This record gives sequence, structure tokens and C-alpha cells, in this order.
Amino acid sequence: MTALDKFERLESLGLWKETASSQKKEVIVSFGKASLVLSDNKDTPLTHWALSALEINSVEDGHFIYAPSKDGFETLEISDPTMNRAIGKIRKQIRKPKSHRGRIRLLSAGVIVLCLSLMATLWLPDALADYTLRAVNGAKAREIGAKLMPHINQYAGRPCNSYAATPVIRKLEDRLFGTNDNTLFISDLGARYSTHLPGGIILANRVLVEDFTQAEVIAGFVLMEKALQERNPALRSLFRQAGPIATLSFLVTGHIEEAVLANFAKHLMTAPLVRPDTENILSLFQAANIPSTPFAKALDNQLITTKALVDNNPVKGTYKPLLTDPQWLALQSICEN
Repeated sequence: MTALDKFERLESLGLWKETASSQKKEVIVSFGKASLVLSDNKDTPLTHWALSALEINSVEDGHFIYAPSKDGFETLEISDPTMNRAIGKIRKQIRKPKSHRGRIRLLSAGVIVLCLSLMATLWLPDALADYTLRAVNGAKAREIGAKLMPHINQYAGRPCNSYAATPVIRKLEDRLFGTNDNTLFISDLGARYSTHLPGGIILANRVLVEDFTQAEVIAGFVLMEKALQERNPALRSLFRQAGPIATLSFLVTGHIEEAVLANFAKHLMTAPLVRPDTENILSLFQAANIPSTPFAKALDNQLITTKALVDNNPVKGTYKPLLTDPQWLALQSICEN
């Protein structure tokens, strides 16, 4: 306490009254450690008053009358102006608002916890999903997609297959994917036209070949899933939905719990339809040399939401047909067996 150190050698005379009925007694007033020391003329301490509890009863013509507490009868009268100023400075310093270091520490800890919670909630899942996506090779991604298929089958039929349609599927893949490592399956997806799984697996609803007259329709939905896959791969979505704990467990063990796969399958089959940016999907139509108009009309026959796909159709006039008539007929009957 700097003020107390400054005045620790200061002394003065004072008139001490021990009780309400006792006579005033001359004493020597000096400073002790956090206290006011009253001594007799032989330097024998008579009493100590705590500076933190010191009260001023009255002030008159430079005479200060102090008391050791608010309700005590003991008093001390000091007329020395230097001593009175010293006592005033020390009382002022002692009675400053107490340090809020504890409260500040608590507040700081709360802010740190809040920041960590926000990071864990907002930043960590995305960052961890991105890291895991980069760490998983193509073979592992296809393995995850294959393990996801039985869970998808809980909401959809098993992939259709026929001897005559298999080479047609491969021809479509070559036209739509080029050298990309994607695989197309056709099955009953219920209310969904299409979706995509980890490992480049794209699922198309059987109605796209059974209820439409052009192969360009199913091709359009497959290209839509390819565009969505490029923007937000299903593998990333899987780990993002699984959460940090399940993702970290996968990074350590290489294994994904069946419950995680089941939840993601449900999400894929029940989530609202998401459309890619028009510019992105049109670039895929152009690369495959396929008109976008049949897809736009199948997605919205009134063209309210797909007019841009028609207006900016990248392939106008003649183009290389996707399939021959016999191939198209074989594909339309793929789910009949």
C-alpha cells in the first residue's frame, strides 16, 4: 500500500477517549500495518484501530474526531493537519472499490469457453469435414458409398439391372462423366428424381426412363447430381452431419458406425431438392454436348423456375444422340426383371 508506506514514520498527538464516560487522554498516534496505533508517552501501545474501519465522527476548526467503528463510543481527536491529511489519503485508498480480478477472470474464462463453443459448433465441423474429405482416397470413398447403399434401400428399391441395359448404362456414363470416376445406378427412389452418394455413385429414379420419352431427361438429372457433387461432395456432407466425434473416430479407426450411415441415408432421401447454379450445370451440358431444354421441362413443365436453362441452352440444332432407339428401349425396361 504505497500511501501507508509513505506515512509509516509520521506521528502526532491526539486525545483518546476510551469510553463515553472516560476522560480524554493524550496519546501518540502513528501508523502500523493497516492500522492506526495509539501509544502512551512511554511508547507503550494502548490500542490499534483498523484503518479500513476508521470513521470520522465530526470535523470542527481543523479538529477531526475519529472512531474505530460506526457504533463504537471510543473516539480520537487529532488537530495535526498533516496527520489528518495522511489519514484521509489512506482511508481514500483503502476504500477504493475492491479489485474485480476474480470477476474479470471469471468473465475471461466465460468468453474463452464461449469462443471455444462457437468454434466447436460453427468452425470445427466444417473444418474437420473438409480435412477428412481430403484425407479419404477414392477407393475408401467408394467403400463408404457401397456401405451406404443398403441403408438407401430402406427408402428405395434395390438398383435395377438387366443384361441388355448394362452396356447402355456404361455408354451413358462415358458420355456424361468422361474420365471422371462416377457410377450410375437406376432404382425406385420414390419421390426423389436423383441423388448422389460418396465414391461418385449417382442414383437416378426409374421414372426418368419409364415416364419420359427422351434419354436427355435422365441425362439432365445425372448432370445435376454431378454438379451438386462438385459443389458439395456427399462424403463431406456425411462427415459434416456425423459431427466431430464420429469424424475423429473415423480418422483414427477408418470405420463409420452403421447408425451414422443410417442417419445420412435418411437425410439424403428426405432432404428438399437442391439445384446447382445454372451456370455450373450448363457448363456440364455443354461438355457432354447435350441440350438442357428436355431437363428443364421435366424439372418444371411450366418453366417458371427453369427458364434460364432453356434460354441459355448450350446445344442448339443437331447433336450426337445419346442412345440409339434399341438402346433406349433396353434402358426403359431395366427395372422390369
